[in-house]
Amino acid sequence: MYTVKQVSEMLEMNPHTVRFYTDNELIPNLKRGKNNIRLFDEEAVNWLTGVKVLRECGMTLDAIKRYVDLCLIGEEALPVRIEIVREQQARVNEEIEKLQKCSFYLSDKLDFYERLQQGKEAVDRTDPSQWSQETSKIANG
Repeated sequence: MYTVKQVSEMLEMNPHTVRFYTDNELIPNLKRGKNNIRLFDEEAVNWLTGVKVLRECGMTLDAIKRYVDLCLIGEEALPVRIEIVREQQARVNEEIEKLQKCSFYLSDKLDFYERLQQGKEAVDRTDPSQWSQETSKIANG
């Protein structure tokens, strides 16, 4: 059995986050020791690990709670669990696409800055104070 402190160190989590997850009933069948201290067996650590990963994937606490409840039902709830995971994967993929666009934009900007430093570009067109009125109108749509 592990304490909140031990499990938070094992999983590299803030102890307050661990308590928050247990208080929100995201860790089923959590054991309590003397003075109502939370105690984590291997199964509780597994649940906590699953919750941590789903949060890292951006899943909301409500969705995680629903997912946990569906896991407790068993295989008959598998189609709904699959749908929850698919929906979250779609959100993650949208975020990845957005981040890839941001990365491309920043790479393009860095390439331009290198060319500017090397004298291969004459004007810093990325500096808004250097934009002409026409360039500003184009940039702002």
